[in-house]
Amino acid sequence: MATTATDALVIVFAALEADEQREALERMTVLRARQGAGEMSDTERVLRSMRLVAAHVGHAPSVDEYKQAREELRAAGEDAEPLTRVIRHFGSWRRAKEALTLSETTTARRIEARFRYRRMGKVWRYNEDVLRETLTRCAEHYGRPPLVAEFEWWRDRELELARAEGNDTLHLPSATPYRRRWGAWEAALLHHGYTPDQVAERLEQV
Repeated sequence: MATTATDALVIVFAALEADEQREALERMTVLRARQGAGEMSDTERVLRSMRLVAAHVGHAPSVDEYKQAREELRAAGEDAEPLTRVIRHFGSWRRAKEALTLSETTTARRIEARFRYRRMGKVWRYNEDVLRETLTRCAEHYGRPPLVAEFEWWRDRELELARAEGNDTLHLPSATPYRRRWGAWEAALLHHGYTPDQVAERLEQV
């Protein structure tokens, strides 16, 4: 029997850490409450702005066209979301334009589900070479094996730097695939060649 989108989401949800499951449930609760009240979701609001601008300029806009068209629309009494909000919501301008294209044939809810599934599914695509290289780069930054919080801070910083340089295609694993594959962060460090003494000493150096 073919796996449905619902089945796939359930499988991914079951693989999340407990705190990630709680966050996902909280977000779904808020989403259902908004839908029950007839309130427009964040994705719907942002897509509405994208469509307004696209209709105004006659095609899928560039960043500069979006900013200019938003000012012209606001002067005419039509409100549109700021460019920064659009990019922040989708993670990049490229993904925002992808969502705009998808909105021609599907709903905002399906677009949200598509992007959410894509983000959650990434943890399964990291092979050991990528995990080893990422951990090694982080350890070189600190000069020792990192704590989980340090790894996540370093990862966020690397992604922010890449986005600032216009690279929105960089993907780095979070701590989750390490803990999922080896059972614990410390076990992942040991697997990648750090000694028990190095793993223990890192706690004394923060």
